[in-house]
Amino acid sequence: MERIDRERLHTDLDYRFEYVSRFVGFTEADRDLISKSAPVVAELVPAIVDAVYEKIHNYDVTWASLAQDRERHAGWSSRKEEDVTMGSEVIVFRKTILAKYLKRLVTSKWDSALIAYLDWVGHVHTSTPTKRSNANVEYIHCVAMLGYLSGAVVEMLQTAGNWDQALRDATVNAYVKFFWIQNDLFARYYVKDRVLSEDEKVAVAREELAKEADVRRGMQHRTLVTAMLGTAAGIVIGSAVCRRIFHI
Repeated sequence: MERIDRERLHTDLDYRFEYVSRFVGFTEADRDLISKSAPVVAELVPAIVDAVYEKIHNYDVTWASLAQDRERHAGWSSRKEEDVTMGSEVIVFRKTILAKYLKRLVTSKWDSALIAYLDWVGHVHTSTPTKRSNANVEYIHCVAMLGYLSGAVVEMLQTAGNWDQALRDATVNAYVKFFWIQNDLFARYYVKDRVLSEDEKVAVAREELAKEADVRRGMQHRTLVTAMLGTAAGIVIGSAVCRRIFHI
């Protein structure tokens, strides 16, 4: 039985990636198959991206998550997702990011740099304290999107070109395993059993202090308003009593 360092799974990205890869059987051969599929996938990328965003557009909750202009594009003014179309700059930008992701997957060397990039893909969708952008896509939508993306890639690979059937099946299997690993690199920023880094602990502590300060300010404001209302009521009642006593 192989012993796994549980804490290291949450603190060492490469170690985590290799553990999950071994568990699902994502081998060097699978990585090679994905890299060798580059000529086929390159032609399929526009269709895959369009299919994914058409699916996202089918549901208001997913469209709302991606329709917000979190990068503040020049000339962008609308904040209503119903006003956003496939041709809107913010959606064109996100489609470009997805296209670059698919291309990088099949053209990059499988090393620490690629693993860090795949981890960034998961991280960038969350609102964790150490991230600069304010994007925050709920995990349920991330899982749904990854599942659909995986299915779209598999379906298009199965119908593309004149492949040897055994090679096609092996490549499809490699992609299926890969997307489960990518899902884990999303999940690590959502599940609560993740061990926070020291920087994250500091950021979380600051966030909690800020929330407490907001609560205290709110309570002080309510107390002040209550006191002012009480004073005003006292004045009104006192004035009425005086008028009755002195027949004013």
